[in-house]
Formats: sequence, C-alpha cells, structure tokens
Amino acid sequence: MFKKNNKKGIFFTVAAIVLSVVIILSFTAVEYRLKEKMDVIETRITTMNNFIKDIEQDLQKGVYIASFRAFLGMSQYIASNGTYIDNVENTFNELILNGTINNQKVSLMTDSTFTDWVNKIQLEADKIDIIVNFNVDDVTISQDQPWHVQVDIDIDMEVNDKKQTSSWNMNKNIKTNISIVGLEDPVYVINSYGRIINSIRISPFEQFATGSNVDNLLTQMNESYYITSNMSPTFLMRMEGNLAGSEIGIESLVNLQEFIDQGLTTKDRSTVDYIYFGNQTTTNYRINGTPSWFKLDFEHLSVYDVEHLTS
Repeated sequence: MFKKNNKKGIFFTVAAIVLSVVIILSFTAVEYRLKEKMDVIETRITTMNNFIKDIEQDLQKGVYIASFRAFLGMSQYIASNGTYIDNVENTFNELILNGTINNQKVSLMTDSTFTDWVNKIQLEADKIDIIVNFNVDDVTISQDQPWHVQVDIDIDMEVNDKKQTSSWNMNKNIKTNISIVGLEDPVYVINSYGRIINSIRISPFEQFATGSNVDNLLTQMNESYYITSNMSPTFLMRMEGNLAGSEIGIESLVNLQEFIDQGLTTKDRSTVDYIYFGNQTTTNYRINGTPSWFKLDFEHLSVYDVEHLTS
C-alpha cells in the first residue's frame, strides 16, 4: 500500500514539474514575442521620429527656396506687364502655393512651389511606409527690418505609420527671412518702362560729403545705392507702387544720366527716388560739384551731408 502511494506521489510530482516547465516555457515564449514586437515598435517609432525631424528641416528649406523664387516671379511679372502688384501678400500666397499670378503660370515657379516641396516629402515618406498629410493654414509676409522680408507659414501635419505602430498630429509655424539685397526695385522698372534695372545694393558709405569733397555722393548717385530712411517706402510697399514713408524704408538717388542715355524724358525734381518718381512738391537745391541735373530736396540736404554745398 505504501509503495502504491509512493508511486502516486512521484507521478504527481513529476507531473507538477512538467506542468511548471510548460508554463514557464509558455510565458517565456510570450515574453519573447512581446519583446520582439516591442523592439519592432520602438524601431518604427525611432524611424518616424527621425523622419519628422528631417521633415522640419526640409520644410524650412522648402519655404526659403519657394519664397525666394516667388519674389523673383513677382519681379518678372512686374517687368513683363508693366504694372505693380495689386496686393503683394495675396499674390505671394498664390505664387508660393500654386505657382501662378491671377491663375497664370509663372515659369520661375515650375516644380518650385511649396506645394511641390510638400509632395516630394510625401513621396519620400511613402518609400519607408509612412503617410504624411499637410494642410497649409496661413501664409503671411511682413517687414520689420529694412533689408529682409519675413515669411510665415502655419501648417498642420499628420504623420502615420502604415504598420499602425504610431502617429503624430502637430501644428508648425515655419519662419524664414528673405534678403532683398540683389532683388530688382520695381519702382525703377515701372518708371523707365523696363529699360533700367536697379538692383538693391546697400550703400558702403556713412558720410557722403567732407568739406567740398563729394566723391562719395557722386558714387552713391552713379550706382544708385540704397540707404535706410524713415521717409521712404519699404521694399514690399515699392512692389505695390506705394511711395509713402515707413520707419523701415529704403531709398536711393536716381542716376538721371541713365535715363537720358535711354532717351527717357527727365524731370526737374529731387533725385531721391520716391520723390522723383512720386508727386510730392518739394523745395530743391543744386549741389556744388555734381551734374547740373542733380538736385536734392531740403529734407535730404542733411541726410547726404551737403547743407553747405547748395547753390
């Protein structure tokens, strides 16, 4: 009797051990599969996170390139049509997103709009099984300094993994500054019927006359360099033909000899560009040592250091 009970005890012990081993192995297998799955998810999340960082850099680059070409496109439109831009912000918005002005294609924007840039990002995302959707909420341009235009784009972005491991929803405000140096001043283009192009270049001079020496002034005039002025219009205002003053305005001196050489009629006015091309009435003065057609209005005598050289 004792032997039978002993055998039964051994049987149940062995069975318990086997069952325990099976349970342990089952849990180990489940744990391994779970860890393997977690590793896959972690890898996908890392891949998506890195891709999102790349997206942000690509969007920044895309905004800059599309914005710069949009300004070139507006300059091209002004030169081709002989008219200013009615509303710079609306036109810029249309150009950067659609590559058109008044629904007409602008060649400079071919494959270079912000929309084109976004489409390229989506194609690259698809190659690594990521779905990216963009929605542009707002595009604005502004100036708070003389030599740069700021572009702001608000964009909603949704990023999903095709394997359904993770997703992101976010709003991004992308800013970039576009230098106006080197861009064409539309005021010259319009008022010379496209015959004279004056690119914006910052004056190297801080003083224009010393005693009777007006060499710097003459170079300033001959090259039509630009200086900052709170009496003159900004670059964006110039694109709309608005010659009113601004705290962050810029101005140049018109080289009338270029107009004479092009057979264009000249006017007896101050050669400060926004006055010469505008309709202000000013009291003007001849400056000793300069061409007979060169005149400055009273307000600009001190700006160009020539109060003592009037005649």
